[in-house]
Amino acid sequence: VAWTQLNVQITGSVTLGGAPLPGVVMNGLTGSPVTNASGIYSGTEAAGWSGTVTPTLAGYTFTPVSIPYTNIQADQTAQNYSATLLTYTISGTVTAGGSGLMGVTMAGLPGSPVTDASGYYAATVEYGWDGTVTPTLAGYSFSPATRTYADVAGNHLSETYEATLLTYTISGTVTLDSAPLAGVVMSGLTGNPVTDASGHYSAAVDYGWSGSVTPTLEGYTFTPA
Repeated sequence: VAWTQLNVQITGSVTLGGAPLPGVVMNGLTGSPVTNASGIYSGTEAAGWSGTVTPTLAGYTFTPVSIPYTNIQADQTAQNYSATLLTYTISGTVTAGGSGLMGVTMAGLPGSPVTDASGYYAATVEYGWDGTVTPTLAGYSFSPATRTYADVAGNHLSETYEATLLTYTISGTVTLDSAPLAGVVMSGLTGNPVTDASGHYSAAVDYGWSGSVTPTLEGYTFTPA
């Protein structure tokens, strides 16, 4: 007596936003078939087969999560799944002197988010995202200057940066008949520096500083005043 076992086919597709998604492993089917370039998969089971099929691909979730089968006796077609790419959050704060710094553009993150009044920023990136984030605000340097991400596969929720306000030097000399003049107070500059024996003065000011500098020494006038 010849006996032939009957088989049934389970077929369908996996799509992402309506487009085919290749490389999805259909766990639960014999041989764990993988979707092809058209997002299509096919599995062969013996008639009467029972089991659960679960699509799997790193970085994706699927709807439905799985499909159960019980004692199937006929081909199962159009067993389709829709995929969603996972997303993660990159967030943190930018501080200056221990306080949140507002208005810092986090260049390199999607949407280039800007820090709020608390110095907080946040952005959403897709699974596998690569990029370099650079905080930017006129008049400030940052530590670290940049932060690089590769193949993101989880949230990064405490990515902090410390900002330092840039400073600049205002310096020069005061002379009398081409000879250095010591003891001249440079009123208006930070700390009111006094010229030394070489007639030299120097002061540091913050980025964006505004002011008027007036040299002062009893018995002298100055050009410019």
